[in-house]
Amino acid sequence: MTGKWEKTVKSFELFAFVSRGPHSGKFLYPHLHNDGRYAVSMTRFESDYVWLSDRSEILSWLEKGYRLRMSNPEDGISATSLIRPGAIYRPVAMSRK
Repeated sequence: MTGKWEKTVKSFELFAFVSRGPHSGKFLYPHLHNDGRYAVSMTRFESDYVWLSDRSEILSWLEKGYRLRMSNPEDGISATSLIRPGAIYRPVAMSRK
C-alpha cells in the first residue's frame, strides 16, 4: 500500500470516501475549522452544531448518531460535507492471540 491509503491505515484516523461527482473515490477526513474545532450535528444547520475541541471526542458522538463535517483540502475538497456515521470508516483494534 502506498500514498493516502497507507497514511490513513497507519494513522488510524476516521475517514470516508466521496461517493459521487468529480471527486468520487477521494478520501474525506474530519474537517478542522479555523477555530481549531470539529463539528458534529444531526442536521445541516450551523445552529445545531456541537463543537468539539478534542478529536478523540468525535467517535462517541458518531455512536450517538450525529453526522460529522468532513473535507480534504489537500486533495481539492475544501467545502465540507456532513457525513452520516454509517459512511465513516473507524479505527479497529485487533488483539493478537
